[in-house]
Amino acid sequence: MLDAKEYLMQVRRLDARLKVIDNTIERLRADISSLTDISLKSTWPDGQPHGTKITDPTSSSAIKIAEATEEKRQKLRKELLNYEFQQISARSILWQKQMEILDKLSLIPDPILFKILNFRYIEGKSFEWIAVEIGYTWRHTINLHGKALAEMQRVLNENN
Repeated sequence: MLDAKEYLMQVRRLDARLKVIDNTIERLRADISSLTDISLKSTWPDGQPHGTKITDPTSSSAIKIAEATEEKRQKLRKELLNYEFQQISARSILWQKQMEILDKLSLIPDPILFKILNFRYIEGKSFEWIAVEIGYTWRHTINLHGKALAEMQRVLNENN
């Protein structure tokens, strides 16, 4: 079992992983939306349709290439959507773990000890910043941090 400090430090690591997943999902969505459907239009700049004979070898080749390209795009779109779903599932698992840690942190009854751990491990604040925020000296804040970790360890031991 992790000690209290390592347990709480997981929140920051989970948050970093969640941000990577969010960026990946955003990039995937951009990639998916860039895969626009293509179609062969027989429209010239004058806006009028100009037909070609279907037996024309050039137009037949162009149609085959366009159909093959569209099949590849559809396949890539499916793969990207599947990967996005996997990323969203992974994100959900990480988020649940983060919420579990925050729930256990909320079991600390002393509001000052709770604030110290929340500021330090959830918000990533420095001890100097925390000391100013809670109105104690830096040294006293460090001492309270030790007590807060001991209290968190007690919570972890009782709830496991």
